[in-house]
Amino acid sequence: MQNDDGTKNKKMMIKGGELRDNPGWYKIDRRLEGESASWSAIRKPDGSWWWVAATHFFPPGGGDVRFDLGEEIKKEATLSLLDSNFHELLNKLQEMFKEGDRVRVKQAGTPGTVKGLGSLPGVPRIVNVA
Repeated sequence: MQNDDGTKNKKMMIKGGELRDNPGWYKIDRRLEGESASWSAIRKPDGSWWWVAATHFFPPGGGDVRFDLGEEIKKEATLSLLDSNFHELLNKLQEMFKEGDRVRVKQAGTPGTVKGLGSLPGVPRIVNVA
């Protein structure tokens, strides 16, 4: 689709999910299609939003990724936008994870179905069991 001046409309790309190393914490990334500039924010379990100041992949302290938090987000318009994106993300995640989906148990490496857990369509979800 194009604008009146002949330029192409740019789609807002939004992605995110729950942080594996910090359950209950969610990260949302936004950028315009075709642009390199982007921003990321993290939602803590208490509902507060924080800018991501830095991202460290495979940090020396362990884990897959570590995020350094910047300032807390307090501007109402930004909070409203983030909350809207967060609820959209939760709805998408609920659609992706269905009870009774196939999973692979990480400890034993065996396929099976675990009640209450799910997976992406066609991709087994890896779960830890004691």
